Amino acid sequence: MFPPRILPAAPRGARGFTLIELIMVILILGILAVFVLPRADLTRGFQEVGFQDAVRATLEYARKSAIAERRNVRVTLAGNNLTLTIDNVGPEDPGAGSFPRQLALPTPDRHCGGAAHQLCAPPGITLGGPATLDFSPLGRASAAATYTMTDQPDINVVAETGHVR
Repeated sequence: MFPPRILPAAPRGARGFTLIELIMVILILGILAVFVLPRADLTRGFQEVGFQDAVRATLEYARKSAIAERRNVRVTLAGNNLTLTIDNVGPEDPGAGSFPRQLALPTPDRHCGGAAHQLCAPPGITLGGPATLDFSPLGRASAAATYTMTDQPDINVVAETGHVR
């Protein structure tokens, strides 16, 4: 068909990068890696969304545990940590409302240092809301509650039904 095409030879000085150019590029990339990348918090948004989902799931777990165990469950907010406790007796028995027993979460939180009944915020994330919120054995919340985090939608708990939105 067509005869093979022969490419012209490259000029003598245009054969590739020089060693000095390669070393300079590696040096600049090294400086950027040392000084710029540690300051770029690439996981910040993911941690906030993940923690918000964990707070929502913890509140739902507290409500469902109150229904399943037929006991009052208390969610306590101290600092940036949610702690779950449960009554030993039914709501109409003597001693109800003391919440002596810890209610372990299904999945331990890695930020709490081994506490199985706590959900702790990752560093730099602030959680705001009521100091205590109780769920009755019918799943009702003791009061309407709103949990807030910076740059995230609020988490609302409806008092009459205990539903978490």
